[in-house]
Amino acid sequence: MTAGIWAVLDSALFAAGLGRMIWHVRLCQKGERRFFGLELLAEVPGVLVGFIAGMAIAAYLGLDGRAAQGLVLIVSYLGPDGFQALLDKYLSGRRKGE
Repeated sequence: MTAGIWAVLDSALFAAGLGRMIWHVRLCQKGERRFFGLELLAEVPGVLVGFIAGMAIAAYLGLDGRAAQGLVLIVSYLGPDGFQALLDKYLSGRRKGE
């Protein structure tokens, strides 16, 4: 039983869920959301997208194990808005010739 619990805690999908949960708690602390509400259910697709995107980026970069889990957590925490902001900053730097 304990091995099963550790296997779940050691998965990239759990890291994706943790990343979105950190984002959700941050918004609750700012007063923009209630902790228990429909907003919490709305994070489920974000967890799945963060997991898939994070694992794809990790595979592209050749990461595995803990490094892949860390990348999945970061991608899930950023979500679509954070990732868009990073992409805009990167592309604006490339346009300026940096």
